[in-house]
Amino acid sequence: MNFLNAMPGEIALAGIIVALLLLDFIIKENKAVIGWTFTVLMAALMVYVAAFKTEATLLNGAYVSDGLSWISQVMILLAASLTGLLSVQSVKTGKKFTGAYYILLACSTLGLMFLVSSKELITLYIGLELATVSLYALAAIYKTDDSSTEAGIKYLILGAISSAILLFGISLIYGITRTTYIDGVMAYTSQSPVGPIFVIALIMTLLGAGFKLSMVPMHLWTPDVYQGAPTPVTAFISVASKAAGFIFAIRLFSYMFVRLDYIWVPLLSIIALLTMTVGNLMAIPQKNVKRLLAYSTISQAGYILVGFVGASVIGISSVIFYLLAYTVTNIAAFAVVTAFSKATGSDNLDDYAGLAQKEPLLALLFMLSLLSLAGIPPLAGFVGKFYLFYSAMQKGYVWLVVAAALNSTISLYYYLLILKQMYIFDRKKEFPKIKIDFSVKIVLIFTMIVIFIMGIFPGPVLDLTTDIAQSLFFK
Repeated sequence: MNFLNAMPGEIALAGIIVALLLLDFIIKENKAVIGWTFTVLMAALMVYVAAFKTEATLLNGAYVSDGLSWISQVMILLAASLTGLLSVQSVKTGKKFTGAYYILLACSTLGLMFLVSSKELITLYIGLELATVSLYALAAIYKTDDSSTEAGIKYLILGAISSAILLFGISLIYGITRTTYIDGVMAYTSQSPVGPIFVIALIMTLLGAGFKLSMVPMHLWTPDVYQGAPTPVTAFISVASKAAGFIFAIRLFSYMFVRLDYIWVPLLSIIALLTMTVGNLMAIPQKNVKRLLAYSTISQAGYILVGFVGASVIGISSVIFYLLAYTVTNIAAFAVVTAFSKATGSDNLDDYAGLAQKEPLLALLFMLSLLSLAGIPPLAGFVGKFYLFYSAMQKGYVWLVVAAALNSTISLYYYLLILKQMYIFDRKKEFPKIKIDFSVKIVLIFTMIVIFIMGIFPGPVLDLTTDIAQSLFFK
């Protein structure tokens, strides 16, 4: 059993965490070096993981390196490196906590990497907790900011409740099946009829996982945490944590409980409808941009859940593709919010009035990212939504696709509210000069290139995600 060959990314990241810790002790003044070191190392590790794909099984199948974990780790490391770029010149933690900030970010990334590679329920849970506990601290990293502290506390309390629900569901599954291995539970459900206790365990597991997905009714933490946490942290939670959460859901529902789809698919279709509808309707009256994007994230989770309702291979493929598109799109949106917030000290929607006249490029980039989230061609979000809806159509859920299309129209309305502020309204007060930091420029350029490439030439990525989805069932 060669751990070094089977999990090189995880071992390398653990070494990076130690290196960051030592660097924090050594460097006393120019703490920005730690941020740049984190960013460069995350980007290098992402390239390494992407270039050297491994196939291995460890710990009797509890931990795997397969296509699903590979593409997930690439997404997570991409989100971590882009978050590092957003943080270098934007996050004001002071010299005392700068090192802690990047170490916590790296620890959360490591937890997410463990999560997406686990095929055993306790290992999944440990990875989930390692990632989430670090995010609690990151949300509250601004110790003198009441909103940041409040975000961390709310995240902690609701996260603890959801973890308890998930763990109790896992304990019921173990009590019935006598195994915590995903393949073992799948074999049990294929051979034995399930009773009401197992159905309760399935529902509790779904609700526990739903916290990570911002799924209704486990979404209540999202707007407050997104608004109070530092903007780069919010960006990381919205993409990396969400991506890992959906990979967790793929392992559980599209694989482990695939034989029980007659139970969870109807339930999940209703939850998907409620999630996208609640997210979109609640986004309309919001006056804080980060809070609006939080409800947008909830609605996006609803769209992604539509892919779970679809046929197994096509559904998983569509979910993975949309997660890739969503990662770069949401990071782009939060990059603009980061630059604007740093210059003006405000996240209020009204303060974006007249942005197009003073900063036309920044307004254009924000518009493109919002239109991609809305699913407008030729951007990546359009292809992603089309593929998600197509997978549900293949399974016969026409009513859900119609509801998702109507919700996409609603989402376009509140995205247009932001564009109206930027392009039509005039700012009442003098507009401060917005200096876009070099690190933020890199994020914006990179994400925009990827958004257009995935929107105009989606074929290679779709082929890749289809191969990964097929490998889960046909080995």
